[in-house]
Amino acid sequence: MSGIIDESEKRTCEELYAQAEEKLGMLQVMFEDFLKTHYKKDASLSFRIKTVDKMIEKLKLRHQQYYNYTPQDLPDIVGFRMAVDSESDVVELSQLIEKELKPSRKVDHFGQPTASGFKANLYYFHVDTTNVEIQVMTRKMELWTNQTHDEYNSQKYGIK
Repeated sequence: MSGIIDESEKRTCEELYAQAEEKLGMLQVMFEDFLKTHYKKDASLSFRIKTVDKMIEKLKLRHQQYYNYTPQDLPDIVGFRMAVDSESDVVELSQLIEKELKPSRKVDHFGQPTASGFKANLYYFHVDTTNVEIQVMTRKMELWTNQTHDEYNSQKYGIK
């Protein structure tokens, strides 16, 4: 297993980025509508598209860990964050996501925070050709995550 990325994987990352850019507006409207229709409390919604450089760095790392990991396996090309006021709101919104949006996978870092202190429920979806992650957390955790994100990426992937 190596951490080497070939040209075809790089081109695939560029294509995935372009497809994500095309879908971002539709995804944003979809999740805003979900919050208005089902949650009906105050929640912030932020988003990002993983840059091609970060996709490549994550692929290099995954190539060292897994056999046959491809750019299409990256679970979070588009990432959304839904931040709410309290931990009980995280539980309530998470239950609604599970019931109404039916994610393909959930990772519970809310009940079991990471060693770094990250605390959120992560939900994964495949929308057409785009892999989407939603993180559900409190506003306080969102502030902490935003403040430590660059440092974490620098340590994990060697980039900012």
